[in-house]
Amino acid sequence: MIYTASYFETQNIHGSRISISRSEPRNVAVDGKLAIFVPEQSILTDYKNGSIDTEGYINRYREQMRRSLPQIRVWLDSLDARVDMTLLCWEKAGQFCHRNLALAFVERYRHDCFGGSDIAR
Repeated sequence: MIYTASYFETQNIHGSRISISRSEPRNVAVDGKLAIFVPEQSILTDYKNGSIDTEGYINRYREQMRRSLPQIRVWLDSLDARVDMTLLCWEKAGQFCHRNLALAFVERYRHDCFGGSDIAR
């Protein structure tokens, strides 16, 4: 099953720890990284400097994922629903984060692997 969590909320982590952020905290060990879900730097920069709002971020990140759909589908097809993993990034539960958008792909294309999100959607 696939879950999401913040690096800092270990109670929400199940199985393998998979980074989907551009960087990881120094004191946090991860088991792997899924570059297909890492937001492009331009999206993060524009969001942080106020050039785009949350809706703009969502639209651009979804477009990025659409461009990566062939690679995402290969990964989704390789999943074993019996193996737990958690997609990790920086934002704490309850805050807007791209990991809920990434998990929506899992839920849509491999609902048998959807474990749950730590973020209200």
